[in-house]
Amino acid sequence: MSVSLHLVSELHLQLTLLTTLSLLAVRRNLVQAQQGSGCGHTVFGPESGTLASKNYPGTYPNHTFCKWELRVASGKNIILRLGDLDIEYTEDCSSSSLKVYSSSPANISHGPYCGNMNGIPSQLQLASSVVTVEFRSITHISGRGFMLSYATTDHPDLISCLDKGIHYFQRHFTKYCPAGCKDVIGEVWGNLQQGYRDTSVLCKTALHAGAIADELGGQVSVVLNKGITLYEAASANGILTKTGSLSEKRIEIRKDCDTILKTRHFSASSSWTEKNNIGELHVWSPDKANISNNGYPWAWAADLPTERQWLQIDLGERKNITGIVTKGSMTNGYNFYVKTYKITYSRDGKTWRIYKTRNNKEGKIFQGNMNDRQSVRNNFIPSFVGRYIRIRPQTWYQRIALKVELIGCKVSQRIRFAIPRSSKPLPKPTEHLTESSTPVNPVMVEKHSPGFNLMLILIVVGSVIIMSTAVLLLCLYCMKRKAGPRMDCSLLTVCDKSVKKQNCQRGLHQPTDSEIITYTSEDESGRYITGNNLSEYAEPDIIQVGITAQKASSTFKPPIDDGYTIPLVVSHYDVPFSGKSHEYAEPLSNQEPEYATPFVEQSSDSEPSTKKNVYIVKVIPPNQEAL
Repeated sequence: MSVSLHLVSELHLQLTLLTTLSLLAVRRNLVQAQQGSGCGHTVFGPESGTLASKNYPGTYPNHTFCKWELRVASGKNIILRLGDLDIEYTEDCSSSSLKVYSSSPANISHGPYCGNMNGIPSQLQLASSVVTVEFRSITHISGRGFMLSYATTDHPDLISCLDKGIHYFQRHFTKYCPAGCKDVIGEVWGNLQQGYRDTSVLCKTALHAGAIADELGGQVSVVLNKGITLYEAASANGILTKTGSLSEKRIEIRKDCDTILKTRHFSASSSWTEKNNIGELHVWSPDKANISNNGYPWAWAADLPTERQWLQIDLGERKNITGIVTKGSMTNGYNFYVKTYKITYSRDGKTWRIYKTRNNKEGKIFQGNMNDRQSVRNNFIPSFVGRYIRIRPQTWYQRIALKVELIGCKVSQRIRFAIPRSSKPLPKPTEHLTESSTPVNPVMVEKHSPGFNLMLILIVVGSVIIMSTAVLLLCLYCMKRKAGPRMDCSLLTVCDKSVKKQNCQRGLHQPTDSEIITYTSEDESGRYITGNNLSEYAEPDIIQVGITAQKASSTFKPPIDDGYTIPLVVSHYDVPFSGKSHEYAEPLSNQEPEYATPFVEQSSDSEPSTKKNVYIVKVIPPNQEAL
């Protein structure tokens, strides 16, 4: 029995040793290192990172050397993106140089490089998961050195930390930002609500907007819109932007799950109460936050300034929490605010977890406010799901005072954060989570997809506009067709196309027989105007319709011979005027001639008379003249 127990213990010891060795081997495959005195800014992420020479972008020192060893997961290759290169040029780069090489699975070498970026590829791809970067310098006068980024070949759209919005012309594009761009030189103008000036560096802009984490890097979706007149400064995620002026374009970072969450109830570990100068009691209690304005609680202040104080928020239900916004006291005469704080959260109010990240195993410390007025935003990457959240102040100015607002969304629709993880197996979570435990599974956040709804709205609106236009055109066509025959003369065979419509319509009326009209003059002799002089007058229009010839219409009463009959008068509207006046107009009876008469020589055989001359005008239609 003792022998079997001994064998079991030996077997258990061997298995434990093998497991420990295998885990160490896996961890060693992902270890990245640097050595030498010439190493500058360096950040190693699980799938990307950033390297720079010492003092960059200042002049690198003399007689320095640095060697970086980059490693990614087995089976993946590395690509390098050279953001800047300014090394003093010498022949064969014998003075100072940058060199990149790999020894597995084959010897691949790039460089040595010196001078500037002219003639040097900005992106290098090496078919290896382990790459070495070397930088060395001797005595020199000037030069900034270099700055480069790396990532796995899963991200061919890798950019450097120095790329700006003005370097791109597409309205919408997606790029991969490496880890470690937060502390690289580069300015940002604007804020998340207004947008950012297009001269801002993209990766640091994405960090300020809370789209990626500096220790991880990640994919960034960018939209370039029309610029605005003024960009206001803001503090978020440890980056303080600047106030910017008018720009041609404006950078907008697209994000999901970024709405203000409604708070159900506030509570705190303690509250501060004081009397002001006039003896009024001033209570800095979170109870007043439950009837607060603009979503912020009426400023809470702790009774005793210790790290054990906390302010608790109850959301009423579980939510995806992606960020937090804090302010100070915002009260004249009370310059209180929290400089740094930690976050703990719970789903049931009993078991609490402290928020951690990859580089903060003891709990991440968030940068808070720098004054009591300005708001500061911090994003949780990865986000977490919870109902109760506690803010635990770590450092403060004069006294702990805080206003809080949470950012997130519902847990209805979810997407997974693309968080790089090592190949190390994760331990199974226990049933009771402690405050120091870390969430294992990636957090789900809500994803809104307005594309389909927008497309449906555009289709419906477009269909309504097309149908309305078609109906309007059809109505106009029908109205034009109804009004057409009254002016159209195409059915009259004698009307030429060159004849005006007014003349053509006037020809539709029937002509009347000739009338003999007598005119008087001062002369006593009377004259008879024959048809030979009718050329001096306009001849009546004759319209031939079919076989019957009709005369032009006249306003004078036609003779009975033409078939004229007195119309039946039903109302006073049927005739121009009833009573003494005629139905048709009669010649004027004044002494002056109604119309001008032609000049005709008097015959010599006319006898003088005391009577006035009588001129007879006879209008003879052309058909009678022929007879």
